[in-house]
Amino acid sequence: MSGPLLVLWLHVLGVVGWIGGVLYQAHVLGPAARRVGAEALAEAARRARPITWTAISLVVLTGFYNVTRLGPPAQVLASGAGLLLAGKFMLVLAMVALEAQRDFAQMPRLARALAARDDPGPALGAIAWLDRLVLLLAAVVVYLGLAISRA
Repeated sequence: MSGPLLVLWLHVLGVVGWIGGVLYQAHVLGPAARRVGAEALAEAARRARPITWTAISLVVLTGFYNVTRLGPPAQVLASGAGLLLAGKFMLVLAMVALEAQRDFAQMPRLARALAARDDPGPALGAIAWLDRLVLLLAAVVVYLGLAISRA
């Protein structure tokens, strides 16, 4: 297996791990937390955090490497891929920021609400919206990635 193919495979594996985890939490754990209690979501998110951030790091690092494989910057800009790449980069930054807000602000907010036996609803609602935004942006990022590969 060649180096660039291995890096591309790691990139796709990281995306699947990251977005697959968000998809599972948004569409399985989130609704279950609203029905039967948020403790399971809080515990699952705590346990998934190292995997999630490893996957995000893998996506970002391999993404930077993949950019170097596109060719000289002048050629990339002339092909139209440069603008698509800039858009993809900005959306990935937004996704990482939303994930950070979810993991490092809203999940602790949920944990505090559960510990104090307060209503976890506001934290669960914020987490659900952040997950939906990440998934929406992920769909656009995948589209842009495919467009870049065809440019």
